[in-house]
Amino acid sequence: MGYGMGPMRIIVCLKQIRYTYARTGRDPRQSFLAPEDQISRVNPYDETALEWALRVRERHGEGEVFILTLGRLTAETDLRRCLAMGADGLYQIESDAPLDTWAKSGLLARAAKDLAADLVLCGKNSLDTGNGQIGAYLAHRLQRPFISAITDLAISKEDRKVRAQRKANRGSRQVIECRLPAIISVELGTAVPRMPSFADKKDALAAPITKLRYEDANHSRVTVRRVFPPRPRPKRIPTPPSHLASFERIGLLLGGSRVEKKGRLLEGSTELQVEGIISFLMKHGFIDSGR
Repeated sequence: MGYGMGPMRIIVCLKQIRYTYARTGRDPRQSFLAPEDQISRVNPYDETALEWALRVRERHGEGEVFILTLGRLTAETDLRRCLAMGADGLYQIESDAPLDTWAKSGLLARAAKDLAADLVLCGKNSLDTGNGQIGAYLAHRLQRPFISAITDLAISKEDRKVRAQRKANRGSRQVIECRLPAIISVELGTAVPRMPSFADKKDALAAPITKLRYEDANHSRVTVRRVFPPRPRPKRIPTPPSHLASFERIGLLLGGSRVEKKGRLLEGSTELQVEGIISFLMKHGFIDSGR
């Protein structure tokens, strides 16, 4: 079954990640991470993509939505929760070897071909690596149109034309159209994933997981040369008190709303520290220097 030969088939790529929510460890060599500081979960960008896939199927009144994941089942509970949201099946590409983004896209593209996907959805990026390359690589390998970071999605049932909206520069919006088959990446927060019922969760626990195995993986092409630390957070400027006059509030805003404290740390023996305190008091006129 493929495009134009039956109900639309939608594949949603779900990535399993290790999410860090705290740092309670004491070892700096382990980045101060304890084993309980990380949990295995599904990338939230991909969960949003799954919600859009389910909405497209509901608007059409027909079609199939399948979940596709790569690697070991490190977050099987979360995957089955996503399956309980309304997907028709869960496929797992078995692979234990470490793969870069290019090699991963090769395996996902082969699975998309075998499953005869009309539409492939994925998150704009992932919380762990954040490179945002899978969607573009998939489109290149499958030779299909690609729309990135969408915020709204509609597909015409008559001619299966995709109409997507995405953010552009300076707050503007772009509306892009293409025809199926296509690849689309989804922005986070554009749709709230639904909560499955208890009965659906119970059925998902017993649902089979179809294994896919591809022996000849593509060679890696992407090499990480350097990792930069995150940028420092901008200085928070608190709101000036409302009882002040306008010129005083403006002055506080221009000055960062706070006075930077300047000083010198006194070190050495007790005698040296006392001499430092006395010299400070004499310098600022608290003690008469003539005495």
